[in-house]
Amino acid sequence: MESVVNFFNSIVSVVTSHLSTEMLIYISIAILLLILIWIITRTIRSRKANKRINDLELEVNEIRNNSLQYKFNKASAFARVNDDIMERVKNLTPKYKTCVDSVVDCETLFTEADDYLAGHRIKKAMRSMDELETVIDETKERIRIVTQSLDHILKKETEVREQANALKERYGNVKKVYNDNRSSYYSAAEYIDNALNMIEDEFSNFEEWMFASEFNKAKEEQEKISKMVDDISSKIAACPGYYEKAKVVLPRALEEVKATMKQMELEKIDLSYLEPKQKINAIENALEKTISLLDTGNFDQASDALDEIGDHILALQDDILNEKHAYDEIHGNLEETLSVVDQIEVELKEIVNLYTNIKDRFGLEDWTQRFMLANEQLTSLKKKRDSIVNLLKNDEQTSVELVHQYREYTQEVEEFHAQVKDMKQKLVGASSDESRAKKQLIKLQLILNEVRLSAMTRHLPSISSSFNEDIKEGERLISRVRVVLEHSPLDVQTLNADLQDAIDFVYRLYNNANNLIGVAIMVENAIVFGNRFRSSHPAIDSDLTRAELCFQNGEYTRALKIAIQSIENMHPGVYEKLVARKDPAVMNVAQ
Repeated sequence: MESVVNFFNSIVSVVTSHLSTEMLIYISIAILLLILIWIITRTIRSRKANKRINDLELEVNEIRNNSLQYKFNKASAFARVNDDIMERVKNLTPKYKTCVDSVVDCETLFTEADDYLAGHRIKKAMRSMDELETVIDETKERIRIVTQSLDHILKKETEVREQANALKERYGNVKKVYNDNRSSYYSAAEYIDNALNMIEDEFSNFEEWMFASEFNKAKEEQEKISKMVDDISSKIAACPGYYEKAKVVLPRALEEVKATMKQMELEKIDLSYLEPKQKINAIENALEKTISLLDTGNFDQASDALDEIGDHILALQDDILNEKHAYDEIHGNLEETLSVVDQIEVELKEIVNLYTNIKDRFGLEDWTQRFMLANEQLTSLKKKRDSIVNLLKNDEQTSVELVHQYREYTQEVEEFHAQVKDMKQKLVGASSDESRAKKQLIKLQLILNEVRLSAMTRHLPSISSSFNEDIKEGERLISRVRVVLEHSPLDVQTLNADLQDAIDFVYRLYNNANNLIGVAIMVENAIVFGNRFRSSHPAIDSDLTRAELCFQNGEYTRALKIAIQSIENMHPGVYEKLVARKDPAVMNVAQ
């Protein structure tokens, strides 16, 4: 050790003797920099190597943890029970072993590189990692090829497993629905629990076949389970509805039937012929049996029984309501309906008396046969009425049976009543035509006298000869109606035609006369109004003179036009006021 120290001291002495202190400092700094660069470089390489080894470790672990061995064992087990697969597995075995050896090589190279790196032999570690990467890539490709072949062999197992997983999920959903609504299944819960336990046992059998690689048998077991799940699923879905119908809906409907029966008993409507109590007891017993079927899981039979019970309840309700409606229809207005026959009899007697009084006057046809048929029909209706009354009194028929006979009776009464009314209407119509004609004749005569009197009281200077002729024509038409009225038998058709002609003519004459007198009055007022301007306006005096001449000649309309036109020159708008208000006094306010 001393000799080494002496060696370094001698070297230092030599260097210090040949180099200056400043130069020594520079050399020392350079040496230190080189050492630092070396350390940094080595550190960086070490870090890269560590990162690379970590990444390679992940890849090696991925290769190490592949499912190749599991799939090969599965395929081998499958091949033992399937001869057609055996040859393919034998051909694949060398490749599988190569993959296993490659995995071992990867692990060996990784261990070697890790050891080099731990010993800070970075270069050797990097060379080992390069070789490891190559082996990893080759191993991955080999594993991919073998795995693909194994997947093809195990394709059927995969399909069966996927279907089984879907079936298990569906079963789980069905079971969840059942557990969430367990209280709605009442005593059927025990049956459903047993069915679910059986399905779970079948799932265990399925897994045993799968474990034994008996995929065909596992497939058959799966189909069996699927049918069981479908069956229990439909039962779980339908069961609450069946119980609700058996325990709530149908009993409530039955209570409504009982309430209706009680109400009808209070109204003293006899329902004994329907045997409702016996039917209700039978329905209640059937409901109990149906609930027992539900409790034991016989849902199909229970469903049919529930439908049948519902039909029985509806039929009983319909029978009861039909009896009630029939009873209400018969007794609702029974007295009024039965009394209609007596009313018809009275009306028929009135018609016979009326016919006797007016048949000669109006020349009516012989109604003897008609009255005879009417009396026969009346007698028949009385017998039917008495028969219905006896049936109701003796309670020999139900309301449902009697209501048809009652309806036929009421329909016949209505039709016969309508015929009697029609007979009466014809007779009353014939006599009313004569009465109406006499009243109209008096009215027409008054109107004609009014027209004649108005023309005379107005002292019109001139009336056309046609006016007098029209008065005579009106008298003639009125006289013609009187002649028809005095004739017996009365010709109603001729009477109505002549009366209408007289009415049209007299009313038209009345309107024309009123218009003529109105125009004449307006002319007189216009001339009187214009007289105040005659002395100061020669033109007005001349026009009014012309108007007076036309008035004297009976040209009243022309006279009115001349007078108004003359006055309009002095007072514009007087004519419009006169026409609008139809009051001649309006000219007296014009200044």
